[in-house]
Amino acid sequence: PEKLSNILCSLRPNEDKLTFSSIFELSEKFDLVNFTIAKTVIHSKRRFTYEQAQHAIETGNGDHVAELQLLNRMSKVFRQRRLKKGAIAFEKEEVKFKLDKTGKPIGIMLKVRKDAHLLVEDFMLLANETVARFGSKLKKDKKVNPFVYRVHDKPDPVKLEIFSTVASRFGYNIRFKDPKDAAETFNSLLKAIDGKPEQNVLETLAIRSMAKAAYTTANIGHYGLAMEYYTHFTSPIRRYPDVLVHRLLEEILNNSDKMITKVELEARCKNSSLMERKAMDAEREAIKYKQIEFLENKVGEDFDAIITGVIARGIFAEIKANKCEGMVNVELLGNEDFVYEEKMVRLVGRKTGKVFQLGDAIKVKVLSADIVLRRIDLGLADEAERKTKSKKKAW
Repeated sequence: PEKLSNILCSLRPNEDKLTFSSIFELSEKFDLVNFTIAKTVIHSKRRFTYEQAQHAIETGNGDHVAELQLLNRMSKVFRQRRLKKGAIAFEKEEVKFKLDKTGKPIGIMLKVRKDAHLLVEDFMLLANETVARFGSKLKKDKKVNPFVYRVHDKPDPVKLEIFSTVASRFGYNIRFKDPKDAAETFNSLLKAIDGKPEQNVLETLAIRSMAKAAYTTANIGHYGLAMEYYTHFTSPIRRYPDVLVHRLLEEILNNSDKMITKVELEARCKNSSLMERKAMDAEREAIKYKQIEFLENKVGEDFDAIITGVIARGIFAEIKANKCEGMVNVELLGNEDFVYEEKMVRLVGRKTGKVFQLGDAIKVKVLSADIVLRRIDLGLADEAERKTKSKKKAW
């Protein structure tokens, strides 16, 4: 809510704000020398939008330029170290909508993450990792206290094999020798596809081939970030696990006798993981809703698209121009039966041998955009035209 996010819990300039802080002392080479976790009061001098901070970083003009440029240099060092350790540099494309006065989308654009965005993220990662390390060592009565970790397991070899097959269709011959070392292969591919038409589909499929991150008291590390210890501490307005971590730290720092049990904490972690998945589903639904609204007045138009999913009932295709995804029913793929080959993730025509597989470029026609059913129905542009012509002939 705006009252929380932008007023009560926001570090607004010239106001005292109560905060839980990670305070770091770094060397000249930006190595961690010491840190303090404490309840603090922050009195901010200036609040920047991402655009304002980016302008200062790029041009050297504006308030607190020296500080911003120093922070930017530091964040780049942190990022390089993380990548060297084996972190995966996913940069999934996100869409944003240009709305008219009534809230209807009149344009779809891609969010561009620049240095200012990455700077904030890098320092949040520093805080989260350090707090997790701190929490893992805290003891009471000679026993390690339970703590909340954000964990991410190594990827499934079967999913990696499927992904390498799909990547090869775009001309990228990659092999995953060992899931533990998959990060290096992923990063090489992500560099190679940067800015290419296939970037979004391959990054999406790469993310799907990974294990899902979760909250737990049993720490197995975070594979994607190449961190042995990781938690969520920095966004207590948005995430309940961050509040849990704050409460655990406060109890430990105050030497409280009312510590939560490991069983209770694990139950809350499991529930948080479940709620997170629901929130992500809700976010996807919200984006889908706006995409359907956008396509409502584009029914009958043709677009270039790329196949992003294949199931027995048909294919999913993402329109390149606006990132809207819809489904082409198998019955609209041609005048023949199609066999779904699960291992190859493709549909093959029984009569002609025609293949529809992940990554194929196709031309689609928007058949319907149903806001009630939350569905975008597509057809193959040439197939739709052929059927229309045959109907006219018969008439």
